[in-house]
Amino acid sequence: MSSMSLVKQPIDLIIYFILFGTSIFVNKETHSSGDWQEPLDWPYVLSVLNFIYPTIFQGWQTLVGGILLRILLSHKCLSVSATELDKSGFISLLPSFLFFSAGIVASSKALSKLSVPVFLCLLNTLPASLYLLEVAPSFRGGSGGPVALLATLVTIGSAVASVLMDIDMTFSDSPYFWMLVSLACVAVQTLHFKIADARYTEVDRLYFSYIFGVVVLAPASLYLEEAFEVLHFPHASRYDFYAGCLLSGILGLFLNLSTMKVQSQNYFSVVDAITKLVTSVLALSIFPDYTSHTVKIFVGINLVSAVFVPQPKSKEVEMPDPMQEQLMESVLSRA
Repeated sequence: MSSMSLVKQPIDLIIYFILFGTSIFVNKETHSSGDWQEPLDWPYVLSVLNFIYPTIFQGWQTLVGGILLRILLSHKCLSVSATELDKSGFISLLPSFLFFSAGIVASSKALSKLSVPVFLCLLNTLPASLYLLEVAPSFRGGSGGPVALLATLVTIGSAVASVLMDIDMTFSDSPYFWMLVSLACVAVQTLHFKIADARYTEVDRLYFSYIFGVVVLAPASLYLEEAFEVLHFPHASRYDFYAGCLLSGILGLFLNLSTMKVQSQNYFSVVDAITKLVTSVLALSIFPDYTSHTVKIFVGINLVSAVFVPQPKSKEVEMPDPMQEQLMESVLSRA
């Protein structure tokens, strides 16, 4: 690995840290009824403006992300080029497209009602569960040893306990239900990537997922009548509404691209867990949190124990860093 790559790795992780926290705050919708009288300086489309139409919002995000990603690919701003989607490729990637669309809508509905710490606590169960699936067949501690295995069990157990301690919840149509749907969709999508058509890179899959999301969510918004209800949205003429929607789509794309870039780095699992921990602490000072002290204790245990859980690495074959750098240099030299 070149010295330039070693220097860029911390920068890439810092960029991921910033993008993750910013994306969570921009997309967060509090469980208030829209009577929050002290909006913050930056536009929160869902919380301040109380935009409660997830298929419209996610459809807009996928449209913005797809157009911007198409521009980046067309101008060779990325070190990969798009692969044409043929019939066999579409059939192979179709399950991923479906779970992607369902997952982003379910995640949006969950985040709209859960506090940020609880949302990130439950999100930690995904890498912990995937790591547990990796080490379970051999009945060993995996690459992290018994400490990592213990941290994995604590992370999952504390997340389950935090849900069970919420005695006021009704699981039917609750945010916990939508969070479970979101986690299931992401887990299946992650596992499906390992057996999907290997011709398509992660960037290809993201681009086609965006396009599929636009095609699916548009008629879904009509079926759910959100497309008609949004016509009466009182803040439709406000500039910060459109600015917030645009910013949300841009941040979502760059967060996905940043995740692809850093997820194979050695310290990504630690940085990812610390990012969620710091984001949760900051959220307590920004958004109202009505969870009980007992739930907060379990959430705190979860966020800390997740630091010791190794991140399951993608098995997708990617070009090593030196080859990527040479390709980027050749593209820049032609420009």
